[in-house]
Amino acid sequence: MRGAHAARAVLLLISCGLSQAMAAPPAVLALAELGRTAMPSGMADLCARQPGFCAALPRGPAAFSLSPEGWQMLSGINGQVNHAIASTTDRALYGVDEYWTIPATAGDCEDYVLLKRQLLMRRGMAASLLRITVVHDENGEGHAVLTVPTAEGDLVLDNRRDAILHWWQTGYSFIKRQSANDTAQWVSLGTERTPAANIASGPGLP
Repeated sequence: MRGAHAARAVLLLISCGLSQAMAAPPAVLALAELGRTAMPSGMADLCARQPGFCAALPRGPAAFSLSPEGWQMLSGINGQVNHAIASTTDRALYGVDEYWTIPATAGDCEDYVLLKRQLLMRRGMAASLLRITVVHDENGEGHAVLTVPTAEGDLVLDNRRDAILHWWQTGYSFIKRQSANDTAQWVSLGTERTPAANIASGPGLP
């Protein structure tokens, strides 16, 4: 009986997290992909070292379905990688300011992103749903996160927190990311008003 109670508790937590993630204000500014822009220098270097990593992949679905199972997968991978990888700098690890790679035990923000993307693709997610994204944080400094588009807005997987937030809840300015149409291309980001009727209602994330 104790095991059954524990299982129900886990399902309840997943359900609560999913309903919170789907919450949105009455009208929200959605991320909009604008014109093409240059990929980050670290990504360009990675492409030069491993051309197959940056090859254009077939276009997949436009949005991720936030089922309880999908939410559990995103949340699980985000937390798993955040706790498995020690945060450090490229200068400390490699002696250079910028070096993008899939980490084994330590890395900086973009390395967390690359590992999460790899693990989620192994779980069956399309590359078009896993967009490496460059932002400016609250202090105006560059930072990398993984964004996942959903019908209720883009979700952000971030090495700075285990909680998955809507993009507008992060306090970041979103600069550019991989294109949904071609993962080998990068696009600048802007915002556009989304009608309230297209947004799910709910209590909002804390």
